[in-house]
Amino acid sequence: MTSPTAPAPNDRSSPFVRDTAGRLATALLIVAGLAATLYLMGHDVVCPCGRVSLFQTSLSPEENSQQFADWYSLLHVVFGMALFAFVAWMRPRWSVAAGLMAVLFGHTIWEIAENTPFVIHLFTSNPAAHSYSGDSILNSMGDTVFAMAGAFAMSRLSMGMAVAVTLAVEVIVTIAVGDGFVVGTLRVLGVSI
Repeated sequence: MTSPTAPAPNDRSSPFVRDTAGRLATALLIVAGLAATLYLMGHDVVCPCGRVSLFQTSLSPEENSQQFADWYSLLHVVFGMALFAFVAWMRPRWSVAAGLMAVLFGHTIWEIAENTPFVIHLFTSNPAAHSYSGDSILNSMGDTVFAMAGAFAMSRLSMGMAVAVTLAVEVIVTIAVGDGFVVGTLRVLGVSI
């Protein structure tokens, strides 16, 4: 397996810079761009409730998606895994580092879309949906860390292990907060669960 920091000789087709310092600078610019975009969209930097914590364990309308991490952050691990697997399938000659950069870019696009009024309304339009007003910038940064952890893990996991992790995360999140990919998708489709 290719080192995540060393470009592969066949990495020439990747649109990302190939040296470690350039990749790090690009990653920091992407993350700063995400934070600035969310700020300009009117999202709070931290929870307006006045508390800052590493992990929100229970559903609380004033804290949902406002702390660094919550149960939904685990879903971002799976998102990062799936996005990395997709990039590796589409671009098998890219190095792991190029795949990680693609995941960071793709996840950033999702974080911005997820925090638009249209998607927020989509997530909350079902009467059974949990309270959600968008992510704080802190939570978005945390979700990005979780997505990147999932992508890095996927670069090392077999497909069978990835499926097992995905199923475990879905069960854990569903049990913990009564939500997840399956339940959330059914709610978006109008099923009251």
